[in-house]
Amino acid sequence: MSRLLNHICSFFPGLQKDFKIYGGEVFSDVYKGDFYEKIPFEKYINFDVRIPNDNIYSILSYGAVPDDAEVNNADAINRAISACSANGGGIVVVEGGSFTTGTVFLKSNVALFISQNAEIKASHRTEDYVINSDTPDSREDYIKNGLILAQNCRNVALLGPGRICGEGNFFSLKPYLPPKIEPYSKTPDVWDMRQEYRNRIRFAHKNKYGFLVHFQNCEQVRVSNIILENSAFWTLNINMCTDVKVTKTVINNNRHIANSDGIDISGSSNVTVEHCFVSTGDDGIVLKNSHDIACEKSMNNIYVADCEVISCTNSFKIGTETSLDISDVTVENCKFYLKDIFPSGASGIALESCDGAVVSNINITNIEIDSMACPVFIRLNNRNRNRLPELEGKGVLKNINISNIYAVNSEIPIIIMGIPLQPVDTVSLKNITVKYADGKDYRDFRFKVPEQEREYPEANRFRNLNAYGIYIRHAKNISLEKFKVFPRKNTKRKFKILNDCENFSLK
Repeated sequence: MSRLLNHICSFFPGLQKDFKIYGGEVFSDVYKGDFYEKIPFEKYINFDVRIPNDNIYSILSYGAVPDDAEVNNADAINRAISACSANGGGIVVVEGGSFTTGTVFLKSNVALFISQNAEIKASHRTEDYVINSDTPDSREDYIKNGLILAQNCRNVALLGPGRICGEGNFFSLKPYLPPKIEPYSKTPDVWDMRQEYRNRIRFAHKNKYGFLVHFQNCEQVRVSNIILENSAFWTLNINMCTDVKVTKTVINNNRHIANSDGIDISGSSNVTVEHCFVSTGDDGIVLKNSHDIACEKSMNNIYVADCEVISCTNSFKIGTETSLDISDVTVENCKFYLKDIFPSGASGIALESCDGAVVSNINITNIEIDSMACPVFIRLNNRNRNRLPELEGKGVLKNINISNIYAVNSEIPIIIMGIPLQPVDTVSLKNITVKYADGKDYRDFRFKVPEQEREYPEANRFRNLNAYGIYIRHAKNISLEKFKVFPRKNTKRKFKILNDCENFSLK
């Protein structure tokens, strides 16, 4: 899009349309830049873990056939799992090669163990999956759609050091452009960055299955020492679960597959995600809670620590689906970045309440951010996705503490933004350092920044903005302490812009 057309569209938000490809044939080729090539697997995966000796059920004993893509091993794997569960539980072992399969159902008291040099691989045939739906349109579809599923289970585990391969490139369309692996000669403005990213997305083909791994309404869930790769959709979805631990897990996705979230925690409480590496195209680690995604109650007590996240969108995110409450979230000692392909990711940290939820008591500390356009994006709006009268204007975003953030190669300011009559309430930013990327500094030439009260929230939707440090609108009780920003040379933007901000302090 030309700069002139961009400026014209900027005055009329309705003209700003995201690029998307809607049809075509499956495009399975893999480009350089699709996958991150420097994942430190040995840092996260213990490849020396051996097959247990006791109470094991090998899928080979139930008829599984390795290394034959024409064989659907779902029946053999499910028979092994059923036998294990019926006998009181134990360990189902995947060993001796690559096993193509459709939908696999985990059961209570069963650990699925994938040994070194073994893998479960997604079948390319749509008919091998229980439900096929691009966007599940019912609760039942949502729950059942995917490759590895566990529903209403207790004491269930997914263990490695092997891998589960989703074959995502066999369920997507050809992107308009290949990955960009060289920096831009001239820095594009933020809206252009958004479209540059979308030009490279592999949007879903109609044959796409659902989740790679999906735990629904489970207790005592453990995912550890395993590699999840090349998902066609959300990679690891933890929905309406409690007492969950995800540790020492590597997610290695094609970074241009649409909707390929890394770890989705939705409607779940008492969840720990620790010492994981996530490389993916969409949100890295994301919290959601909404009736739309089969959630039923508030969620709390989420702990994320010692993780590295590579994301083309948002590294850590709360949202967007937020019609039910989320509280008591801690994120610490993590690295968020996108350093080897271009353009920058959208946000390092994105905290949102969009559909009527109360999102509160969020504590984030000791985070390194590199090449994410917006270091911190805090957004309360009134999207109210399903236009429910009881949720209209009910969203709350409050009690947020963010400290010890070091962000480099940034493009736009930290954004704290509510809407009229719904201010973001009580945010503390302490010991924050932001350094801009090299290049030309862009200004925003609009007369007014649109509210976009019902739009899908994303930092780059608001374009460049005329602040380089912090932009605050419709907020109260905002405090900054030890806040340092190093803008581009000769910037004409202001350090801060405050609009409808009550009780602001800067120390």
